[in-house]
Amino acid sequence: MNALTPLLPALQALAPLGLSPTAIGAWSAYANPEQAGRLAAHLEAEFRALAGAYAGSVDHAYLRSDAFRANVVQAVRAAEVAESDAKLRFIARALAGCLLNFPPPTPDKFQTLRLIGELSDRETHVFVGLFDLLDPITPFEDHIPAGTTATVAGLTRQEFAAALLGLGQLGVLVREGEDWKMTALARQVAALTRIGGE
Repeated sequence: MNALTPLLPALQALAPLGLSPTAIGAWSAYANPEQAGRLAAHLEAEFRALAGAYAGSVDHAYLRSDAFRANVVQAVRAAEVAESDAKLRFIARALAGCLLNFPPPTPDKFQTLRLIGELSDRETHVFVGLFDLLDPITPFEDHIPAGTTATVAGLTRQEFAAALLGLGQLGVLVREGEDWKMTALARQVAALTRIGGE
């Protein structure tokens, strides 16, 4: 079965922004259709919000490009291993964010979606939670001490520390001396998901 079939109603909502309904009918991907269906509900909400609040910022050329189709497939594949609705919402938000124009430096959308697919649910939770722990004005200039006793809601200190290590291995965080700092890759993730003031 075509795993993109459950996404068709959400994708058709982009028709007013320039996505051809006949073109998306020919798109296909092989993935878990049940997970694609769960992702579709979140995509519908994100695309509706995009068509409202962000309609003037949509990159219409990208929307009609093969790159967008490739990123839809990438999002469906990322959804296959998502263990929670929170992770599915994060994937949907990132895919919707791909449709926006960005000032330079422009995020590498495919690379960022691929990375989001690699994040575990816990790493995603910690990444989002870091924006509550870092300076809200300049989160990318701030740091988290490696030996901090801070954590995010629902995780022990050890789980938080393990997630920081995982984020470091994925290139989202970098260790500078005794501190963790966000990288340029983290900035791309934040830009597409519209968190942290991006």
